[in-house]
Parts: sequence; C-alpha cells; structure tokens
Amino acid sequence: MINLDQVKVTARDQQILNLLVQGCSNKEIGDQLNISPRTVKQHLRELFFRAGILDGRKRVKLARYVHEDESKVVTPCASLNPMESQISILVCEGLTNREIGKICGTSKEVIKYHLRRAFDKLGVWSRLELAMYVASHGGKDWLFERCSSSGTLERAA
Repeated sequence: MINLDQVKVTARDQQILNLLVQGCSNKEIGDQLNISPRTVKQHLRELFFRAGILDGRKRVKLARYVHEDESKVVTPCASLNPMESQISILVCEGLTNREIGKICGTSKEVIKYHLRRAFDKLGVWSRLELAMYVASHGGKDWLFERCSSSGTLERAA
C-alpha cells in the first residue's frame, strides 16, 4: 500500500473520503452528495485500487489513510478489557473477524461479541468508527500504553 498523498484524488473523491471518515454508509454519502450509492461504490473501488488496498476491510484501511494526519481528538477509554483492546487494534489494522479469530485463537462469533462490547463502551456504531477511534489514539501504541500499565498484554506485533 502507498500513501494517499501519492494517489490522485479528485474533488469528488475527497468529498466521499470526508464522509467515509465520519462513518457514513454509501447510501448516506450518496444522499449528501446527490449521487447514487452505486456511484459512491465506484469511486471507492477506484480509490482502493489507486491506494493498493486489495484485501481485508477496505473501508477501514482507506479511512485510516485519510485520518493519519489528523490530531488526537478523543480521550482513551480505560474500560475495555485486554481482549476488547486487542481486537480493537486488529480492527484498526483492517482485519476481518475471521482473521482476528485466528490470531486470538477463538471463533469469529466470540470476536463479534467482544466487538459489540467495545462498541458499547466506546460509544461507536461501526468497525469504521472503532478504527478511527483507535487510530486517533496512536493505533498499536494505544494498546501498548493501556496494557503496559496493567501488565496484562504484551505489545501487539
């Protein structure tokens, strides 16, 4: 994958990216910009292709690129347990529930359970919002900072 600064982004692409980072669905983006959800999807496909994003949770990965330069806005939530924290980091990296389950040694259903709990605790509604929350706190470093004080988890690789 390459940096979005090196990718050609049109004015319309930028509008779509801004709404994507806010957690809008294709339909919501289309409604805001007076274009069809199908047109939004085509813009996103082109952006995925140009950015070299070929697998995993593409929307999360693309939104992370857009968000990388923004400053930290939200205060970390200390109420996540170690498993919820680890899963949140892996979601931020763009992994699917199945991929996270393999890493954590559990099923995708257990991952879904922990994700729902993390969503509730952090006040987010989607994987994208969760990824943006974690990214705004330093990604893997957020997990390391949280867990080094409790001594419960090693730094994620």
